[in-house]
Amino acid sequence: MVAAAACGTSTTPVAASRSVGLQLPISPDASPPTTTTTTTSLPPATTVPPTASVPVAIAAAPDWSVPLATLPPGGGFTSVSCISDTFCIATGGGTNQSDASGTAGAGLTESWDGQSWSDPSVYFPPPAGSIPAPIMPAITCIGGPFCVIVDGSGFVSNGDGTNWITPVALKPAPALAANPADPGAGHPGSRQAAVSCTSNKFCVIVDNTGDAFAWENGSWLTPQAFGSGTNGTTALYASGRVGVSCPSRSACTAVVGTAVLDWNGKAWSQEPAPWSATLPGSSGSSGSSGSSGSTAVNGDPTAIACPSTTLCAIVNGPGVSYRNGSSAWSPVQSVDPGGTLDSISCPRASFCMAADANGSIVTWNGSGWAAPIRVIPAATNYTGIGTSVSCSSSHFCMVINGDGDYATFSDATDG
Repeated sequence: MVAAAACGTSTTPVAASRSVGLQLPISPDASPPTTTTTTTSLPPATTVPPTASVPVAIAAAPDWSVPLATLPPGGGFTSVSCISDTFCIATGGGTNQSDASGTAGAGLTESWDGQSWSDPSVYFPPPAGSIPAPIMPAITCIGGPFCVIVDGSGFVSNGDGTNWITPVALKPAPALAANPADPGAGHPGSRQAAVSCTSNKFCVIVDNTGDAFAWENGSWLTPQAFGSGTNGTTALYASGRVGVSCPSRSACTAVVGTAVLDWNGKAWSQEPAPWSATLPGSSGSSGSSGSSGSTAVNGDPTAIACPSTTLCAIVNGPGVSYRNGSSAWSPVQSVDPGGTLDSISCPRASFCMAADANGSIVTWNGSGWAAPIRVIPAATNYTGIGTSVSCSSSHFCMVINGDGDYATFSDATDG
């Protein structure tokens, strides 16, 4: 998400922290950080973002709020993460390749308290000199609150949802041998990243060129780069979202394009993907839909959620694949034939929710997927960002698109 946002499970309290070199600035014994704070007087962007408007009327869905709208930052909302039904953080702004208005400005966050959204908080200042604007930022939050934001321009920041550490650059991964399949860092969709944390002492990051990073107990481990050579590496350079999910410090799975990467607590490795070149359930080329045939998956958005060390689910295009108690992935099942799934969140093994670019959601109850339900309109201004979903539990989820149209799911009968 992006990244799609997967829910964290830790409730580790967050202490003050500061930046040290190129390390992720998280240290429970360090001095208070240099932060940026909530502001309503933001530096002007190069283009004024569209104003919030009343969302397109959508038939009410059971357990869902009516679609509402919040003014998006310049560049649109790119990711959301919720740790409870009264704490969600959405991030966006900066620059992205899907921004119809061509905005370039500060990276921003807004927090939701169960009733309304806060004023914007700046986590990344507007572009100045050689410092690039944040590109397609992705956020994850866990108990504390403790949140980490990573973006495609190679910077990472953390904070409590309002106050943010000044972003620091990720240490570059080792250079690889030239690969003819690699179109270079500037290819469309390349500036994407995803982050997952199990606590304020362990986080991992992946990006859209197959680089993987792990931060543990105050320092970065040696980053790893994939994609050397020519065999089976083209998938790493596909456009679209990337995703990573860590149910524990020794078990993370990432999806980059159509490649799947695994972390075992010491090192990353690449495993066979759960799909072939096509997905069942749709006809024609990538992006088309129908009741039969197949859809090319290379370039489709991808996301992953792992609610436990034994269960992971990946969405890609209209389909989903599982790894449940073994190293083998299930055959891809088409669960959203008319849509393209952008994100997935699984707070527990018996509950997952995935969202598509049309504003529809599909829900897993532990045994099967329900039919798609449309809960927000499709974005009309920031159309290429995708739709983000985050579930803090099986009875609360938020779905938001790039335009700031959002809705919340609440099921008080489900514990």
